[in-house]
Amino acid sequence: MVINNKSNNTQPENQATSCISHRGGVERSRSKGFKEIKRKVKYILKTPFRIFGKIQYHEYLESYKNLSKENFVNITTKPYSGMNTVKPIALYLPQFHSIPLNDKSFGRGFTEWTNVTKAIPQFNGHYQPHLPIDVGFYDLSKPDVMYRQVELAKMYGIYGFCFHYYWFSGERLLEAPIFNYLNNKDLDMPFCLCWANENWSKLWDGGNKELLMTQELKDNDDEKFFYDILPFFKDERYIKINNKPVLLIYRLNLFEEERIKTFVKNIKTLAKKEGFDDIHIIGSIVNKCTDPTIYGADAAMEFPPHYVKQKSAKINYVNKNFVGKIIDLKKYINQRQYIKECDFKLYKGIFPSWDNTARKAMSNAWVFISNPKLYKTWLIDLINWTKENHKIEEQFIFINAWNEWAEGAHLEPDQKYGYAYLQATKDALEETC
Repeated sequence: MVINNKSNNTQPENQATSCISHRGGVERSRSKGFKEIKRKVKYILKTPFRIFGKIQYHEYLESYKNLSKENFVNITTKPYSGMNTVKPIALYLPQFHSIPLNDKSFGRGFTEWTNVTKAIPQFNGHYQPHLPIDVGFYDLSKPDVMYRQVELAKMYGIYGFCFHYYWFSGERLLEAPIFNYLNNKDLDMPFCLCWANENWSKLWDGGNKELLMTQELKDNDDEKFFYDILPFFKDERYIKINNKPVLLIYRLNLFEEERIKTFVKNIKTLAKKEGFDDIHIIGSIVNKCTDPTIYGADAAMEFPPHYVKQKSAKINYVNKNFVGKIIDLKKYINQRQYIKECDFKLYKGIFPSWDNTARKAMSNAWVFISNPKLYKTWLIDLINWTKENHKIEEQFIFINAWNEWAEGAHLEPDQKYGYAYLQATKDALEETC
């Protein structure tokens, strides 16, 4: 409202003064608001310089988009033939729905997508963020998306999913998608469970700092755990070897040796009482390369990127605040450093790519520079090794992962590569039949 004092002679002086003061306040408020917007825009435009120093802005933009269509692979028109005896199992993360603990710890509505979408490139040529196509930004509290995931997985030769199962002395986390899968019998794809038995931490490292849930193994937990997962074992889709349900345990060495030995022995005994021949327990190789059979387990599984040891690559324009390692996988794969002999039963593991800067860019991130061609070379070798070293009923390879989006480890299609990693999986299987 504009005040004209000359034409408004009837207006009381104090009211006119009040209006003038109000007008000035509005104008000052608008001015302040515009300045604040201008300041924020200026900050955003300068962000690349704050992060990368003297890097030219156009180079940063090229790094940021980094979505060259020459890398993009369209969906296949010829589904997997199904002739290979090797059965790839993709590890599956259920953290794509909100739960009360995450709401309380990270903010209401938090899911894994919260981490994924905040990622930015940390060096020139760095592919971030990883954003999905096809399945999109799904909510796993609803089973609908799982039908499409099963369809895609089968189309490209994935034999089954291995769901991470978060169980803390009787309390479950993130279990809704897994029970949705169990209860929807027309999701016609084999599956098994991996007990993700480590601490639930704000740092996403299973360590002992900023704990949200502590992993313990109490005296009465053996029976409690077994009967909690028994409905899954009894499902005809559950992956079994000669009537032995396959159960992965992420960190057997987390507990005292005698305690975990007792746990393994007890759940195997309970399985036999329930009509199974045994449980085929697989311990993943994490932190220390220990023979899991010393705990009573039946086999080990490689869980890369653990034990993928390489020197950091020389990279231009690293964010000065970045904390972590950047590793080029080319040498590791070309020199076949993943072929290692051991004196216990071992299932090979592989990842399509790995980049957890979405979670840990400022706190010990790992970035493994890879591409679908390198992944395919690695997978072909593992398929051949598996055929040479395992009976047909035990020819499994574990892929980390189907959907670890915040760790850059996903077979699910994305905006840069499209269906390239799925296609590489299918090609590797068909070329080694």
